[in-house]
Amino acid sequence: MGPPNLRHISGNTYIIPAPVIMGLYVRDNRAVLIDSGNDKEAGRQVLRILNEQGWTLELIINTHSNADHIGGNQFLQKRTNCRIAATRLEAAFIQDPVLEPAFLYGGFPFRDLQNKFLMAKPSTVTDIIPSSGDVLETGLEAHPIPGHFFEMIGISTPDGVLFLADCLFPESIISKYHIFYLYDLRAHFQTLDAVSAMHADWYIPSHAKPTQDINRLLDINRDKINEILETVEDCCRALSFDEILAKLCERYSIDLNAEQYVLVGSTLKSYLSFLRNEGRVECLYGQGRLLWKALR
Repeated sequence: MGPPNLRHISGNTYIIPAPVIMGLYVRDNRAVLIDSGNDKEAGRQVLRILNEQGWTLELIINTHSNADHIGGNQFLQKRTNCRIAATRLEAAFIQDPVLEPAFLYGGFPFRDLQNKFLMAKPSTVTDIIPSSGDVLETGLEAHPIPGHFFEMIGISTPDGVLFLADCLFPESIISKYHIFYLYDLRAHFQTLDAVSAMHADWYIPSHAKPTQDINRLLDINRDKINEILETVEDCCRALSFDEILAKLCERYSIDLNAEQYVLVGSTLKSYLSFLRNEGRVECLYGQGRLLWKALR
């Protein structure tokens, strides 16, 4: 894959197309980077673009702490001495990245989980920012969009561009993988409703093409989550977590490896928690097992 190119969106707002889209907002040759990609190489490509344009990196805003959004932090901070801003809970994961695989696995992560896809290199968060409001006098504004992760934020620029992080995934990813990572379904549904009420000239999800109409993508994401909720509920026939996970993988033809096991498994637990909190399933305990049973 060749190096990412810089794409102008509007006014002072640019994106760097990559597996995870990165944003740039530039004023007076001073740049704010929105997320830093998935590894050191992504950071290296960002620095190359900045040098070519004659821009100085002053700040990285991390929308959330998943490894593919903070992977270039350490490289860029060491090279430029830039500041890094994030919300409080996300900052903890950014500074101590072992928290991500440990959280996903629910214990000390075995070595298969200690890789750049789940555990980025640590970097120093210099600025803890709230999940809403102006961001450090940059002209940018934060918007709370939790659900995918703890305190994920979107970022809007004065040019009418709204960066939406991982609150929406493209139809191509959904149709291929079906189950995308979610931490809190209730918060995610609220985020989808909130995004539908936000107005922007351009919407930039991190894994989808920039668009000027976000409504169809919102419907696709919401419909898939509701479909999976019904599927998981149907699987709850006094079965254990692992039995439900096996049925879910069979239903959606998911081949598990270490990373998929913790991502899909953790997401399944979030679905089960939502169903339990909604009164749609009950928990049965006995013989050293927790079983999930639908109430309909």
